[in-house]
Amino acid sequence: MKKLGLTLIFITSISVSLAQQEVEVNGIKGQSNYLETDWGKVYYEVYGEGDPLLILHGNGGSIKGKHHLIPELAKNFTVIGMDSRCHGKSDCTEDDLDYFEMADDVYALMEALGYEKYMIWGHSDGGILGLILGYKYTERIDRMVLSGANAYVDGLKPELVQMMSVYEQIPDPRMKKHLKLMVTQKPIPMDSLAGVEVPVMLMVGDRDAVKMEHTMEIFNALPQSNLCVLPGTSHFLEHEKPGQLIYWINQFKQPFRASSTVEIAKQMAKSMLPDE
Repeated sequence: MKKLGLTLIFITSISVSLAQQEVEVNGIKGQSNYLETDWGKVYYEVYGEGDPLLILHGNGGSIKGKHHLIPELAKNFTVIGMDSRCHGKSDCTEDDLDYFEMADDVYALMEALGYEKYMIWGHSDGGILGLILGYKYTERIDRMVLSGANAYVDGLKPELVQMMSVYEQIPDPRMKKHLKLMVTQKPIPMDSLAGVEVPVMLMVGDRDAVKMEHTMEIFNALPQSNLCVLPGTSHFLEHEKPGQLIYWINQFKQPFRASSTVEIAKQMAKSMLPDE
């Protein structure tokens, strides 16, 4: 995937740090760096060669939690993993976290790295960021694989929301921010998903944290979507079914297909009936 004209693009006081360092994951060498923003630094890592695949992690996670997948993904992609604000090695603000602001951080990194378009795999909170990026910055996205994503808090199973609602009792300030983010989530307007004008593979475990009916709501709202339900799988599909996740990410590089059984049946019926 070609880069835009300038190697570094500076937007609203945002730039890439020159303190680039080599990192290694299971024998795969890469580079780590920081994106300097007007609120703090965002940590990211880059591995491999090929079309850019941007990985967005879940709540409380970091790119480190995706390291076990990088050796396989780096065979076919330039893998870019970032730590969301107040996660991993990225800086944290005193303000509450907001998915829409976090999505803007992702876009800032996309602009700074300068690739024309990105494939995105976003899991959980990363999937939420993908939905927001999908309609706000469609022109910079090639396609997305989104797993375990919800558009509003009631899309999660109520037992889990109830468990997370005790965030005020959590002594760790970052973890408190993480849990509060989930239970006070600003909803993504469902009609905005019509503006996600790129192919989306929507993945969910059949025992996920996200209600299946809500996954179907998102699936039906997206103009170009495929649905992948992984059997016997919880919200943590990247650890339970890593091979299937990698398979579908690789497969989704192919031209988007959404064959309708109804349309196929109509064609079959037409071929069997005599010409009028």
